[in-house]
Amino acid sequence: MALIAGAFYSARAVLSHSFAGIEADEARQSIERAQQALQADLHQLDAVVEDYALWDDVYHFVERGNPEFMASGFTRRSLDNIHVDIVWLIDRTGRTVAQLAMNNTLPGGLGQLGPATSARLLSYVSLLTRPGGRMVPRAHLVRMPEGALAIAAAPIVGSSQPETSVGTLVFGRYLHAGLIARLEETSQAPIRFTLLDERGKPLLSVPQAVSDWLANPGKRADLLVQAQDPATLGCHALLRDIKGHPLAVISTTVSRGALQIGKRTITWVVATLMAGFAVVVVLLVSLLNRSGRSRAAAQRQWLDQQRKLLRLTRRDALTGLPNRVHLQRLLPRLLSRATRDGSRLALLYLDLDHFKNVNDSLGHGMGDKLLAAVAQRLRISVAAHDLVVRTGGDEFVIVATMLPDAAVVNSIAERIRAAFAVPLDVDGITLSVAPSIGISVYPEDGSDPEQLLKHADIALYTAKDRGRGNHQFYTPEMNARLRERLGLERALRLALDNNELSLEYQPCFDLQTLRTVSLEALIRWRTADGTYIPPSRFIPIAEQSNLIVEIGDWVLRHVCLQLSEWQRERLPLVPVSVNISVRQFEKTPLASVVAGLAQELGIDASLLHFEITESVAMQNSQQQLGALQALRNLGSRILIDDFGTGYSSLSYLKHLPIDTLKIDRAFVRDMAADANDAAIVRAIVGVAKSLGLLLVAEGIESAEQLDCLRKLGCECGQGFYFSPPVSAHACRNILWQLRGARSLPEVPRLRLLQPTS
Repeated sequence: MALIAGAFYSARAVLSHSFAGIEADEARQSIERAQQALQADLHQLDAVVEDYALWDDVYHFVERGNPEFMASGFTRRSLDNIHVDIVWLIDRTGRTVAQLAMNNTLPGGLGQLGPATSARLLSYVSLLTRPGGRMVPRAHLVRMPEGALAIAAAPIVGSSQPETSVGTLVFGRYLHAGLIARLEETSQAPIRFTLLDERGKPLLSVPQAVSDWLANPGKRADLLVQAQDPATLGCHALLRDIKGHPLAVISTTVSRGALQIGKRTITWVVATLMAGFAVVVVLLVSLLNRSGRSRAAAQRQWLDQQRKLLRLTRRDALTGLPNRVHLQRLLPRLLSRATRDGSRLALLYLDLDHFKNVNDSLGHGMGDKLLAAVAQRLRISVAAHDLVVRTGGDEFVIVATMLPDAAVVNSIAERIRAAFAVPLDVDGITLSVAPSIGISVYPEDGSDPEQLLKHADIALYTAKDRGRGNHQFYTPEMNARLRERLGLERALRLALDNNELSLEYQPCFDLQTLRTVSLEALIRWRTADGTYIPPSRFIPIAEQSNLIVEIGDWVLRHVCLQLSEWQRERLPLVPVSVNISVRQFEKTPLASVVAGLAQELGIDASLLHFEITESVAMQNSQQQLGALQALRNLGSRILIDDFGTGYSSLSYLKHLPIDTLKIDRAFVRDMAADANDAAIVRAIVGVAKSLGLLLVAEGIESAEQLDCLRKLGCECGQGFYFSPPVSAHACRNILWQLRGARSLPEVPRLRLLQPTS
């Protein structure tokens, strides 16, 4: 008994310590998310000041002066849209040209900077300047009389003379309640800022542990995790100003509920195990005293345990439903009964659409609870004599028995889908899931379990291929389409090895000057026998089979090789944009690959731009945000492709590290004749302007479309009106023309650059 008690307390202490370590790690991750959210906000300030510094109106204002420019160019609404509190323009001699500061007490909400603020800003701006007048390419925190301020500066240049700066543009953003609210929304955690004085002491009340941490600068790290009370952990990170001095403390809290639950669970589990061990000891002693009768009792107990284990092997531990083993044993008997009774039997193979997003965003624990809720709803959606099985992951099989005819199965599928139209409540969180369902019917679609399961799986694949959230009955044609798809997938794998893939480039033009400003790389596949297979046919297959990762790597490397070749030929270079799929974000460290290729081939990484679709952008995971920001840190630009056809929501645009929106060709095609399409394009232009993003129109095919886009303020465009996608050889002619005049006066002259074939 002493050994049991000692083992109990030792195990409890060790496991409790492990839970405490897990909570501390969770607290650190929480404060790291808050810091990443702050860095993303500062990078957005960098992008805004850089874009405004490239604005020709700002350049002309500093160079020539225009009294009306500040009133129209920097209004309270425009500064609110970009979250800027201070605007300061300095000419090349260091003289202040103009300045603005948010002031809610004045009409219009704008005022002038105070002398102390101006003097402090001037001292900090000098720290942002490298030798030669270049600016440090990121925002910094500084101490101002009014509190902590994030500042970013950029040289003011014009499009006609990008190498000549006429001054410096400075934007400032205070760390006030609005910024904290944005950080809380991004990091999904409560955040508090505590400003420090010049000696590093907090200006607001903080826990004693934080005061002691700040009072020992020689021994402290820049991160502190401490227990605020039995229910919460506090995590604090030190923010430093541009000079490296302590400026503020960013804090967040994490619930300790997991530790309390863990302790209780550990106590019960260990106690149960110890009690079980004690029972075993007692039974062993009893066996020694009563060997005859105890041996028979032990045998009966062993048989009971075997029966329980056998039941457990046929049950899913998470949902309590029968598992695949039980289905394999029971289905042959159900088929025999259906044959004997002359009835129908149907297999409904069900898969939850986009279930991975729940695990990625809310964690696997929430995903398990959702699966349990789904199992319960499935059970009450079908008849009592039907079998509901969880085969693994987010896949379920429903065996509907005693059916008079196959038509009844359709109503069963409709009833299941209707049941999931109502959102599920999981731990107070409302979650919506939609199933895709594949159906096979006995005896029409197969006579044995393996064949029925295979055909239901093929029908499920077809349901997913047709947009998800629907149900499909198996047909023999599905087999043919599946074989065709598998054949095309095999051919695509061979195409990678046999160099059947190639690239074409479609130019993008400045709509005002008609000058080529970039190229878009487009993949092409022509088989060995000369058959052309369009991307719309093989790209979806590549996405589903993970070949898209290999193809994406191939495209990226060949674009870099082409840029290197043009560079050796001393051709004027423009950026080349590459389309990136969501699987490349998951499987490939893009920033590392781009940096390695740029170093290996001697090209500038800023010549590579990356296009993502709205659906990829909406996923907005920390992994993808980090990957996009890492690419921008290399100098690359991020473009949202086909904008307007997906979610088109400012709620995700304002958080993404992006630079350009590409208007989908569906709106450009009819905008000259359709007022609704023109209104949509006008709205997208407004969105882009308010967020400081460049705008590119796709699919321009007529002079009327070009004229309409110019009037609406769209900067750039591409389409067959200018040039179709052309080979790398034809691109040489287009790039060579850039050595001449900076703009081409007529579109027909651009068409002379296109190949005659």
